[in-house]
Amino acid sequence: MTKKNLKLTDEWDLIVIGTGMGGATVGHTLALKGFSVLFLEKGREVASNEGWTDEPDPEKRLQQGWWPNIISQQRKGEQFDQRYLAVGCGRGGSAMHYAAALERLDPADFDALKINHQHVELWPISFKEFLPYYKKAEALYGITKNRENGRPKLSEWDQSFIQTMQKNGFNPERLNVAINYDKNCIECIGKVCHRKCKADAKLVCLDEALKQPNCDILDHCEVQTIDADATKVNSISAVHMGKHIKLRAKKVILAAGAMHSPQLLLKSKNAFWPNGLANTSDQVGRNLMFHVGDMYAVWSPKKLSRVSLQKKSISIRDFYVDKGQHLGHIQSLGLSAGRGHISMFIKDVLRSYGVRNKFLLSAITKIPATLASFILGEAVLFGINIEDAPCPKNRVILNPSEPNGTSFSYEITDDIQKRSDELYKQFSKAVKPWRTLRIMPTIEINHGHSCGTCRFGSNPENSVLDVNCRSHDIENLYVVDASFMPRSGAANPSLTIAANALRVAEKISDSLLTDKTI
Repeated sequence: MTKKNLKLTDEWDLIVIGTGMGGATVGHTLALKGFSVLFLEKGREVASNEGWTDEPDPEKRLQQGWWPNIISQQRKGEQFDQRYLAVGCGRGGSAMHYAAALERLDPADFDALKINHQHVELWPISFKEFLPYYKKAEALYGITKNRENGRPKLSEWDQSFIQTMQKNGFNPERLNVAINYDKNCIECIGKVCHRKCKADAKLVCLDEALKQPNCDILDHCEVQTIDADATKVNSISAVHMGKHIKLRAKKVILAAGAMHSPQLLLKSKNAFWPNGLANTSDQVGRNLMFHVGDMYAVWSPKKLSRVSLQKKSISIRDFYVDKGQHLGHIQSLGLSAGRGHISMFIKDVLRSYGVRNKFLLSAITKIPATLASFILGEAVLFGINIEDAPCPKNRVILNPSEPNGTSFSYEITDDIQKRSDELYKQFSKAVKPWRTLRIMPTIEINHGHSCGTCRFGSNPENSVLDVNCRSHDIENLYVVDASFMPRSGAANPSLTIAANALRVAEKISDSLLTDKTI
C-alpha cells in the first residue's frame, strides 16, 4: 500500500507507467506542481551496480536492474535471433545503466525525411519550438551546471586527438555527460551509480518526486492491461506482489519504453479496440527504429597519457549531416582496446569467411593480435550511432509463445550499410596520421536505443499520438518514452526523451488545471 494520504482505491491525478527517462521526468515535474502522482514499476530498487549481464535467471536479472526475459527478432517472417536486450527494469528504468551522454538531435533531424523518393514531414514541431525544452532538460540533469563549474581536464591523448582533427579542418567537441566528477568518480558507464555523481532519472527526478506528499510508487507491479471505453481510460489492471489490483487516474502516462509501451497497448484490446488500444491508425508497434552501431579503434602516433577523470569525453558531429546525407554521430566510449579486442575482431572476420574451429581461430589470431598490440600500443574505442529510418514493416509483434510476450521484426537496410562505410572512410581521413580500425566486421543494432513505435504527428492516419503526445483516440492517455520519436536521429535519445517529457508535462498540467476550473 502507499505511504501517503491517497489510497490505491482513490482516483489519482496521474498514473505513470514506467520510471525511466520519460516517466520519471514527467512525473517529477507534475508532482512538484502539486498533482497526485502514482508511479508503477515492474522492477524494484536496484542495489547491484554490476554492468551488462547475460545471466539467464529472470529473478537475478531483475535484482541487477535488467529486463528479465529474452526477446526474439524476426527477419523475413522467420525467427532470426534470441537475445537479452540492453533494457533496464527497476527504479530509473534503462537510465540507471546509461552512459550519461546527453546530446541534442541535430536541427536537420526535424526536417522532412526522404522516403521512397518523397519528402515526408515527420516531426509536427520545429527544432526552434523544441529548443527551450532541450535547455530545460540540460539544466535539470546538470549539463549546464557542469559547463559553468568547469569540467575535468582532458587527458593528453584526448587533447592531442582534438588538435589533430582541428588541424585537419574539423570541429570535435567535449561530450555533454551528466556526471559530477570528483577524485573518486569511476564514471559508472553502463551500470548503476551508487555514489550519486551520475545524474540519472532515479536520482534527479524519481527520488525527488517521491518526497512530495501526494506522490508514491508501486514497484514489483506489472501492468496487465489499460482498460478503456471508446474515448477514455477508465482503469488499469495490474499484478502487484502477486495480487491483482485495479487503479484509476484522471490521466494515464505510458512510459514503459519503445519495446514495451506498444506491447501493452496491443495487449489492451477489447470490444472497443479490437486492433489494440489507441490503434485506429494501425501504427502502434510499427516504425520501430534503432541506432545502428559501429565501433572504431584509434591509435595515436606516439605514446600519450590517458589519465583523466573524464574518459568518455569527445563528441564528433562533423559528419552528422554531410552534403545532405545523414552519416552519424561519433563519441569516445571511455574504453581502451588491447590485444583481446584486436583478437576478437580478427576472429569475427575469419568467421565471416566460414572458419569455425575454435582452436584454429585462437592459433591464427594470437600472433597478429599480439604484434599489433605491441607495435601500436593500446587503442581508444569510439562508438558510432547511425540514424535509422522509419519503416512500417519494422515492428513490435504480440507473440504469446515468447517469454517476453512479444517479438520484433526488423531488417537493416542497404542504405545504412552504405552510410556506415562512408562515415568510416571520412573519419579515417579526418584523424590522419592517427591509425584507425573498424572493430566490428558488420554493423550491429544498438538494442538499447529503440524508438518510434508510437510516433507523434499531426495526421491521425499515420501516427499514434498528437503533437502533445496524447493519443489521437483516447482523450486521457499520453506516451512520453522514446516511442514518440518519428525519427531516430543519430544522437543518444536520452536528452530528447527528457526534453519532450518536460514539454508534455506543461500540456498535461494545463489540461488538469482547466478540468478543475470547469
